[in-house]
Amino acid sequence: MKLFGVLRVLLAGLMLLSVAVFSAAAGDVPKKLKVAAVFVSPIENAWTASWIDSFERVKAAKPDGLELELDYSENIYGDKVLPVIETYADSGDYGIIWFHSSASDEVESIKAKYPDILFVVTGSGNRPLGDNAYLLYAHLHESSYLLGLMAGSMTKSNVLGVVGLFPADDVNDQIHAFRAGAQSVNADIKLKVSFIESWYDPAKASEAANAQIAAGADFILQLGESFETCKQKNIYCFGNYVDLNSVAPEVIPTSTILNWDPQINYLIGQWRDHHANGKPYKAPMEKVWYPMAQGGSDIAPYHNFDKIIPDDVKAMIAQAKADIMSGKLKVKLDSSLPKSD
Repeated sequence: MKLFGVLRVLLAGLMLLSVAVFSAAAGDVPKKLKVAAVFVSPIENAWTASWIDSFERVKAAKPDGLELELDYSENIYGDKVLPVIETYADSGDYGIIWFHSSASDEVESIKAKYPDILFVVTGSGNRPLGDNAYLLYAHLHESSYLLGLMAGSMTKSNVLGVVGLFPADDVNDQIHAFRAGAQSVNADIKLKVSFIESWYDPAKASEAANAQIAAGADFILQLGESFETCKQKNIYCFGNYVDLNSVAPEVIPTSTILNWDPQINYLIGQWRDHHANGKPYKAPMEKVWYPMAQGGSDIAPYHNFDKIIPDDVKAMIAQAKADIMSGKLKVKLDSSLPKSD
């Protein structure tokens, strides 16, 4: 009987110790997270700048007291992608490695080797990978629709242009929505569409804008970040991803705004659950994105154009934005290949 009593005491002690150890592990919330970002374009590129701006906002907010650090590499593409990602992973310093473009093949080849690292790929050209590899997206069709309202209301020629990048689904959706917004207020609108077949080539974007202006366009949604032609021809051009008014304040009435804050906060939550609570990574087998109503997008302030844009147009855009935010207005997400009218 004494032996059984001793065993019961030992067993109880082991159980208490196990609970204590588990509780300590579960309650050990990390206080610091290092993130590595790999960019296919230079940091001056608006797509890249939009992410850096969002990261800095999240960093300043210190979600749940978490301190964030960032290291990044730019102009990484082709054969350079895998070695750079592996270098970050092998260091053991980074909890999240974010490739800000298409890199599904590269990430798929190494993700099992680093099960405690959360990998991210973003945008078109990627596919869901599951486990510790997350596919994030950004759709700016709602913001583009609002820009279309302005262009359709203020055009004098009834001809608008869009200079696209690649004909990718997260480019095509902006073009369709821009057209839909413009034609919702002006049935006579004709849209000229060009693709420069590059994620970043200002020279090609300028050539495309010139051709559209020659075809009669007096408003251009310039996804290619080239505004010299707009200034030379005195044609209004919209920016994309970040507020680009300062680049050419005389010709950029507003820009679409891409906010990565919700995606970054989402991934921080996934990372924390894994490291603090032992929750396995289980990335959804579908893209993760956030609409305007959830903070994923917006349009930039009008700046000096606030006195140029008619009050009724500003009021119409404000009402349309409110309707999008409330769910009353649903902008169609159309990723099919757009064509010129």
